[in-house]
Amino acid sequence: MVFKQIKWALVAGSAIVALAIVGCGEPKSGVSKENKEYRAQTKDAPKWVNGDLNKIKVGNKDYSSLFLGRGEDDIVGGDVNYATDQAAAAARANLATNLKAELMKDVQSQASRSGNSLDKSSSVSVSEKVDKVLVASKPLARWVGKDRVWVLVGLDQSIVSKVRSELGLQ
Repeated sequence: MVFKQIKWALVAGSAIVALAIVGCGEPKSGVSKENKEYRAQTKDAPKWVNGDLNKIKVGNKDYSSLFLGRGEDDIVGGDVNYATDQAAAAARANLATNLKAELMKDVQSQASRSGNSLDKSSSVSVSEKVDKVLVASKPLARWVGKDRVWVLVGLDQSIVSKVRSELGLQ
């Protein structure tokens, strides 16, 4: 009798779990409503708005994805300028994160080649130098959608080269 109750409980529990999984899954198209709205808003946007930072050319300068950051923010109360400022701050933070990671990888590689280990001062030095040159980053492009703003910021390669030489990298 107890065995039958356990068996029925397992069958009922399995059925409930299966229904929950089917009910909570992705739509059959594989695209959620939020993504459809996002795509509709960015339909005619430049590729960088959707995250493709390869082969960006602004004026007569080519930018590598290493020297670029992308940020976005909601337009609240119709204030596009505030949203632009917030998106630019997010883009600079993105640029700093990417640049710090790349420089730390290079510093670590150089340290291991010379038989040394990476110390805390190297990490602090990279962070300080990146934060210092971030002031030289400049907004390269802005895209304003219906209720969002996207901003692309960049650093000139010469500035990054200067940081690399200050860190003792080739």
